[in-house]
Order: sequence, then structure tokens, then C-alpha cells
Amino acid sequence: LAFDQQGQTKIKSSRHSMILRNGTAGKMNGALEHSDQPDPDAIKMFVGQIPRSWSEKELKELFEPYGAVYQINILRDRSQNPPQSKGCCFVTFYTRKAALEAQNALHNIKTLTGMHHPIQMKPADSEKSNAVEDRKLFIGMVSKKCNENDIRVMFSPFGQIEECRILRGPDGLSRGCAFVTFSTRAMAQNAIKAMHQSQTMEGCSSPMVVKFADTQKDKEQRRLQQQLAQQMQQLNSASAWGSLTGLTGLTPQYLAVRGHTHVATPTSSTASAAAA
Repeated sequence: LAFDQQGQTKIKSSRHSMILRNGTAGKMNGALEHSDQPDPDAIKMFVGQIPRSWSEKELKELFEPYGAVYQINILRDRSQNPPQSKGCCFVTFYTRKAALEAQNALHNIKTLTGMHHPIQMKPADSEKSNAVEDRKLFIGMVSKKCNENDIRVMFSPFGQIEECRILRGPDGLSRGCAFVTFSTRAMAQNAIKAMHQSQTMEGCSSPMVVKFADTQKDKEQRRLQQQLAQQMQQLNSASAWGSLTGLTGLTPQYLAVRGHTHVATPTSSTASAAAA
């Protein structure tokens, strides 16, 4: 708050200003609210192992050292009257950086007064759509002369890059491909649209490949497909070997012919051939 010479109250306009009503922070559904919005890549974090007696005020004091807090929402048991805290909450910082710093400082490290286990802090389930595997690109057909900085310069027009890595062999030389992780999936999608097969780089036989990197699920599925293909190949080989050695002709009629050479059966021609 800033006061002019006439004593009139002015609300200082800033990115992290809070809505003030009658001198208290405005609340909606039990959450602390702010007048503006967090960054597009901000993360909503789930926090467990907090005292059930704590209110939004104590939680705000816990989280604010890591960055400005946009919203805190305590999970409550609505079957009780009044609703009681379940000992966990959601917190959203204005910036992604603040959320990650809070997680690094608190998760499995800090134990709050009266609790037997350290704080648990991780992205909320609703944030899984922003998982790294959904924002990570594979870049193929890259010139082996390129380094990480060259790739960053090439892809930075599409958004903030969290990680850039050239895939290298044991000798430290580039294998002609790279991984780039953006802050959001939308940035990654834009990069694919603009860069896939857009150019053929020096020393490459075909245009650049830009696609989402394989997820763990993709790798597992491909491994299962390879196993199935190997099993089918083994079965086909066994079948072919059986045909060559006459094993497929070991029928009941064949056994009858072996035991009773004069027994005639409706398929005696087949049995005879099998015996031969």
C-alpha cells in the first residue's frame, strides 16, 4: 500500500499484488487469491504431511520464502461440520522456478512440528499433462558439427528451452541427433510444425527429423513387439524344421500303423506316407 500526501490510499500496481477487501486478503473457496495470473508454465503442487491445524496463513508463511504464492487450497473433509483439514493442500506459485525450488527444499527434507514424516511435495495429478515426456523432442539428422548451443539457437524462437542435449558416443563425438525439452507442450508442437524436414544439414543424407521423443511406454511397447516378433520367428522355424523331418506327420494313424501293420484306417494313405 502506498499513501499520498492527502492520506488517500492507493493500491500499488504490481505483478504480485493481492486483492484487498476491508484490509484482509480476498478468499474464494478457502483459497488465497490474487488479482493477476501465474505464468503460463506455473505448476500446481500437491503438498502432504502438513498439520491438520494449519490454516492458509501458516502455509503461506511456509511457502513464500521460495517465491510469491498465487493460490493455496487446503483439502478438507466435507463430511465433518465444520469441514476439517485432511493434512494436505494444493499450492500454486506465480512462477515455475519458485515451485521447483520449494520442492527441492521441502520434499522429503523438512518435517513440520507435530508430524512424524517429512513434507511430500510433487506436481498435482492435473499437471501430468505437462510432464517432461510430453514436452521433449527428438531431433534427428543433425549435423555432427553442431553443439548444444547451436541447437538452442535454432529452437529458441519457439519458446523457453529447459534442456538441450546432443547424443554422443563413447568417444564424445556427436551421433547426429539431439533432445530438446521445452517448458510447455505447445512450444514443442510449434517447433515440430516449423522444423520437421525444413532443412537438410551439412553431412546429412536426408532432411532434419523433429518429433516427440519416445516415452517409457513407447519403449516398453516396442520391446514387447520385438519379443513377439522373435517368438513368431522361432515358431515358424520350428514348424519348418518339423515339416522337413516329418514330425508333423506323427498322427494317431501313424502310431496305429507302427503298432499294427495290418490295421486299415480311413486315412491309411496319410498314415502310410507318414510312416514312410
